[in-house]
Amino acid sequence: MSNSPYFNQPITNWRGITENIVRQHPISTQELLEVATISWSRLWGSVIGGEIRIDEVELPATVVGYFFQKLFSHELSKRYPSEWRGERLKSDKDLVNILNPQFSTEMKASGQLGYSLFGNRSYNQASEASGASGKDKSGFYITLNFYGQKMTLLRVGWIDQDDWVPQGAQTGQAAVLKQEVYDYKLINIIGDYIGESPIQLLKGIGGKSLLHFHQNGLYTFNDIRNYSGSDTTILRVKRNNEHLLTSF
Repeated sequence: MSNSPYFNQPITNWRGITENIVRQHPISTQELLEVATISWSRLWGSVIGGEIRIDEVELPATVVGYFFQKLFSHELSKRYPSEWRGERLKSDKDLVNILNPQFSTEMKASGQLGYSLFGNRSYNQASEASGASGKDKSGFYITLNFYGQKMTLLRVGWIDQDDWVPQGAQTGQAAVLKQEVYDYKLINIIGDYIGESPIQLLKGIGGKSLLHFHQNGLYTFNDIRNYSGSDTTILRVKRNNEHLLTSF
């Protein structure tokens, strides 16, 4: 297992530790966003068998995440062929740093509506052959939340194996992250892409009120950020989400 920079550190120090190790990572947050944006665009511009556009097919979220990971690692290895490559062995991280394995990075994507990340039950189980055939699940992570064909939140940071909490189910997406991981161990990468997020992600918009927003032509964060009307419901939601809506 990777040596955790958070070992024996109080939680009050975690944010500073995260900011420090992210600065040390060979991929800057700016380039990470650039590679992610390119990879996401290529994914949805792909054509299957030279006939069917991939954006015409209803893909499972896991497949979308897998394609995104492969396109991301491909772009990174093209830019830095002597430094980065994609996974080849079962024990490899998704992004392998050839020069310094400490910077090898796992990728995790979740396509549910929201900003949570999910793993299968094995994420909290140490491999019996750790370092040999099993993948070390502690270390640097690049994470992506998306909904449909829109990226909603890109993050980078560090996740330790014991940050994953198994749920009761025995199969499937059955591990969740502790809240302190979102608060202190992952850094949001802000960009224009956030403006295209669906308004359902804003606080104060539920199933019933969503129809009201759609009837007023509001579908994305950008729509409500640029709203200049007088509807009190819309203005209240805009005010309550001001910090998020002015962050990108």
